[in-house]
Amino acid sequence: MPSPTATHNQPTPFPLTHFHSIPWCHALLTQKHILHTSTPDRTPLPSAEAVLVRETLNTPHTVRACVTYLRYLGRPNESVGETKARPFLECAALLDLGLGVSGFAKTAHGGVLAVMLDEVLGTAANMQAEKGAYTASLKINFKRPVKLPQVVLVRGRVERVEGKKIFVKGTVEDSEGVVMGEGEALFVDVGREIGRWTSQEEKEEKEREREGWAKL
Repeated sequence: MPSPTATHNQPTPFPLTHFHSIPWCHALLTQKHILHTSTPDRTPLPSAEAVLVRETLNTPHTVRACVTYLRYLGRPNESVGETKARPFLECAALLDLGLGVSGFAKTAHGGVLAVMLDEVLGTAANMQAEKGAYTASLKINFKRPVKLPQVVLVRGRVERVEGKKIFVKGTVEDSEGVVMGEGEALFVDVGREIGRWTSQEEKEEKEREREGWAKL
């Protein structure tokens, strides 16, 4: 288990420790085939990118804590575009939502669900893109109200890759695994460096992950 750290500029000082203290989250974070667990850094960027997730939704009243993980699900169906070097991993995020993301009273705004799905599905898509991918379309089905405050699980996985088109699906779930929202998205591999994906540290980490996938 990675050592907790308080250097990620999240409202909760030790996000990973926080989620491990919640039984159902701990079970997810310790399941088999977890390849990587991460605490996203919410420090504002000098370029003013990602202000929505790094600042607006990074308060004690909005998203109070967030951790992510990657899980290898195998390739039983040999999905279109999937290779050993770039398997379609499950990308997931645990988010502790506060009352500050409400639309109706004590109920998460649908736009917040869209942001969460776009971020997670985008992470899955970017792992299939050499340099980066943009969201071309995002469709969401709202299945149940997301009551607040609540910890939710957002999952995403690439379904197929056709040329520069990357098709991704995902869900927003509660502690019981009940699906409260579903998302389908199309991302386009732009073939050039884009935005926050260009830092040297992120490039090196992405390359290390891909080297690890090739050994699966």
